[in-house]
Amino acid sequence: MKKTFPLLSLVAAGLILGGCNASKSALNIDKNQLEQDIAYLASDDLKGRKSFSAEIDVAADYIEKRFETMGLKPLSGSNSFKQQFHLHIVKPLDVSVRINEVDISAEHVGVASQSAGFSWLNNDDVTITYIDATMDVRNTLRNINSQGGNHLVMVDNTHKDMFVRYQNYFNAGLSKLELKDQGALVMVLSNETDVTSLNVKVVNEVTSQRLTNVVGMLPGRQADADVVLFSAHYDHLGQSKDEQHAHNNDSEQDTIYNGANDNASGTGAMLNLAQHYAHLADNERTLMFAAFTAEEMGLIGSEHFAKTQNPDQIAAMINIEMIGKPSAFGSGNLWMTGADKSDLKTVLNQSLPEENHIQANPYPKLNLFYRSDNASLASLGVPAHSFSSTDMENNDHYHTVNDELANLDFDSIYKSVMLLAKASAPLARAELTPSRVAPLTDKSEGKIY
Repeated sequence: MKKTFPLLSLVAAGLILGGCNASKSALNIDKNQLEQDIAYLASDDLKGRKSFSAEIDVAADYIEKRFETMGLKPLSGSNSFKQQFHLHIVKPLDVSVRINEVDISAEHVGVASQSAGFSWLNNDDVTITYIDATMDVRNTLRNINSQGGNHLVMVDNTHKDMFVRYQNYFNAGLSKLELKDQGALVMVLSNETDVTSLNVKVVNEVTSQRLTNVVGMLPGRQADADVVLFSAHYDHLGQSKDEQHAHNNDSEQDTIYNGANDNASGTGAMLNLAQHYAHLADNERTLMFAAFTAEEMGLIGSEHFAKTQNPDQIAAMINIEMIGKPSAFGSGNLWMTGADKSDLKTVLNQSLPEENHIQANPYPKLNLFYRSDNASLASLGVPAHSFSSTDMENNDHYHTVNDELANLDFDSIYKSVMLLAKASAPLARAELTPSRVAPLTDKSEGKIY
């Protein structure tokens, strides 16, 4: 995909398009503006909007400018639409493991810790666990992680594949909003079942990098009313590792993960719902619009955002995720994750004709309720759900370089945004309130990794 949409020309030509010339109506969604927003965010210029890249900062600037042009306000107590925070990354830098007077090679060691480093000089410093051929590696490590403390885990060679998966995960670095030194885990791939002496020394590299959510508010007429949150993540995967190879060979190979469906489509929808409600200016509840960063890294942006909010003051969260393709229920129709967690689907469907009713997630085996930014708020009891149209079982473009504009259905996207505008109107008017979600007790954070 080579078509580009320079930021300044979009600001000049398109940012004000929906707000000044359209007449005020119940459903004021400008299709041209919607397409421009998605096209810019998914353009090659933004190189896949990878977290920590210069290009995702440009995307944040664009979203901020859109909010400003609409007349939205920053979060209470802030003078900026940008909610900036730091992510701490801990990687093993220098690891030395000696067991029973024998040095263990690095390829047979995996280390997880949130500290700058540690040393163990004898068996009394640690709890030793032996995972034999009959045991479940994942469950054993999960239990150790929930306990905290210092653990040496000897993993039988029959579990080599699982060992390597954990080793690669740890070597990539632990990403944490807050570092908590609650213990360390050292895994060793070995058939040794009697550790009589050990000497472990670990030095970790600890770095901090800035991330940015972009959040705007449309104050409601009822100053003491709760809030309706509309959200989408605006990050994606950046460029493939073949980028340098392609450049050196003067190749036309596409290396950019444009993320047009995932999730420029959702971000564009969120922006145009914000513009729609700003134009109407008749919302009783305060409406909040959030573009989350680092969803692809594990819901990092929404997790930080959730820590800054009072969940009891959020009446509902409509998280928009991948609406770029028609659903199995028809063009423009949507499905919702976690329909059994609250009655939000029923509440929204009261404003829709039966043929456009939002459906329950048709892919229950994929556990989607826990895999998008809604989970960060739902874990605190908010009726927070994600809305999508994509066929998640037959989605050839998911997390590939082929997720680009040419593969989107803009007519379906437009219908979906119109549908959400109509369905959410009673929430904005404070006429309806969905039931709360039971806090997600199974989303507890581990103590070591």
